Amino acid sequence: MIVSIMTPTPLFANDLADVVRIFWGNIECWVNEPGGSVTIVHTEKTEEGVRRCRMEMSGDFSAVRQESRAVSDDPLLEKRYHKRLIKQTLYGVMKQVTGRTPPWGSLTGIRPTRLLYEGMSRGLTLEEAVAETREAFDVREDKADLLREIVQVQQNMPVPDTREADLYVGIPFCVSRCAYCSFLSGEVGKGKQLPPYVEALEKEIAGTLTLMEEKGLRPRAFYMGGGTPTSLSAPMLERVLSAARPFIDRAREVTVEAGRPDTIDQDKLRVIRDHGATRISINPQTMHDETLVRIGRRHTAAQTEAAYALARQAGFTHINMDLIAGLPGENLDMFLQTLAWSRDLRPESLTVHTLSIKRSSLLHLWEAQLPDGHMVERMVDEGRREAARRGMRPYYLYRQKYMAGNLENVGYALPGHECLYNVDMMEEIAHVLAVGAGAISKRVDPAIGRIERAPNVSEIRNYLDRTEEMLARKQALWAQEWPGEPGAQRRE
Repeated sequence: MIVSIMTPTPLFANDLADVVRIFWGNIECWVNEPGGSVTIVHTEKTEEGVRRCRMEMSGDFSAVRQESRAVSDDPLLEKRYHKRLIKQTLYGVMKQVTGRTPPWGSLTGIRPTRLLYEGMSRGLTLEEAVAETREAFDVREDKADLLREIVQVQQNMPVPDTREADLYVGIPFCVSRCAYCSFLSGEVGKGKQLPPYVEALEKEIAGTLTLMEEKGLRPRAFYMGGGTPTSLSAPMLERVLSAARPFIDRAREVTVEAGRPDTIDQDKLRVIRDHGATRISINPQTMHDETLVRIGRRHTAAQTEAAYALARQAGFTHINMDLIAGLPGENLDMFLQTLAWSRDLRPESLTVHTLSIKRSSLLHLWEAQLPDGHMVERMVDEGRREAARRGMRPYYLYRQKYMAGNLENVGYALPGHECLYNVDMMEEIAHVLAVGAGAISKRVDPAIGRIERAPNVSEIRNYLDRTEEMLARKQALWAQEWPGEPGAQRRE
């Protein structure tokens, strides 16, 4: 199916296409080009301070919907409300022709908790903000309840000070490429790129720590991610973590992703522990070996169990586990088996991801047969129930495009085991200084919520040749004079 979207506001064309894909999946949408099997004509007019929007669908389906709202005097607010109006009008048409009510209603953004914080900043109580979000966006009750729980947990976590910053160290290497992965990471292969990459990281970390000192920034959370950081040898891990040790020693929290069980051994765990890690991730994704082969992960469930045993022997008391709902060839019973198996490994936090098929992933190229949206929704619901049975609470959530069932990724944790860095990233409430290929530094304006970014180049070879430039980008970002510092950046 091809959908032609004829709109007088091409600025919002991608947002309209996103609404269509809530209902019909990752289909092709043409903007202001006729000829699709379905045509959506968007018209609007403004009279006496009221904007009226009309959507008419023709072709294989036929429907008409009109919505209106008052025009705001604030240009920034008006742009937001204008986009919201046309999306909700099209959403009404799509509900009419499909007879479906998606779990997240008309929401297409990746951070739905922001709507609650936005409402609370206007003086609403948490309950009022939840009710407003449900009504305005047609969010289902159980999803609204999930947002409420997350905000309640977040409100009891340490709030970032405007003089605090997170440090992210990116290791864009893996021992094999997962079929669902769309990241620009490299396979380790013979490892020729690893030594020069570690050397470049050491230089960028040193310069970044100097920048922090010059700007009076204090450490908040450290996160070493990837890729797979444990693709590095133990001596290489030691070099990188030693370079970051001045930050780590003062950080509230230190996470190292040891994600792939087949990259973990006693020496690497010792290095990670001895350099101050308070949290690691060991991520099986599923317990089913046939699925692991299918998705390109070269490890087994038995290797996951062995990795957990090694980590406990090494003294780690906070291990996170990632699972994925909706993997190709899996059904509800298989996911339930994975949940029961993971219970015996007793991770302190659990992240339940919904499979997202990006255009650049192998699964997209292979057009794999995936579980339908209803089955994936049941998997996600069972993940939430299982986390609750273990005493875990949801503490962060994000959504992606092309997720099975238009669902979400949720992090759960036992009380006191929530990951500060995950919340900082998802809610965008803390500065982030990021090093490594593909890493993105972020500066947050505490006065008006303004965010500026300084991205590093993604391709590993380019990064090695331009490491000094990556540091200069961060220096330029923090050279700007911004109001509102120092002080606490509060979540309402």
